Amino acid sequence: MRALSLILLLIATTAGCGYQMISPGVGGGRTFSVPTAKNASTWHGIEVGFTTEMRADLQRQLDIRLVSGNSPDFILNTEIEDVGRRSRVGLRSGGAALGLAQLAVRWELVDANGEVLSTGLVRRNLEFLTDLGEDAFGAFDEIFIEISQQIALQVGAELAHPSD
Repeated sequence: MRALSLILLLIATTAGCGYQMISPGVGGGRTFSVPTAKNASTWHGIEVGFTTEMRADLQRQLDIRLVSGNSPDFILNTEIEDVGRRSRVGLRSGGAALGLAQLAVRWELVDANGEVLSTGLVRRNLEFLTDLGEDAFGAFDEIFIEISQQIALQVGAELAHPSD
């Protein structure tokens, strides 16, 4: 009886967290174009790592085919915004023991007719320890993974339940 109560409690707890499972068939084999993310920041080159991760997550989570050109069914445009690095804990000798990397990505899903179906902005922060050889670039790589997974889930939700 106690085990059943714990299971029911676990189900009730996770149901309220906002997590959503997407059917692996969402996308139906339709074609997507994912141009390289726009990057107006001074952190040149990070758009390549983000775009690579974004394309991989879309293919992992959805039943789609990536294409370049050739009139895709959908285009996922992304733009890297609000890139930054801060020192959270400074050392007496100079430098920092703990840093904070921050990144925001704005995205929009556009259909073949040019109609914007869905948009969003995803922000993430991640701390890094300089004493362990960590830096902002490594933190950005981890942030790319989190943001691309979130966007892929949101795109999948739009494909599964299009807005009317």
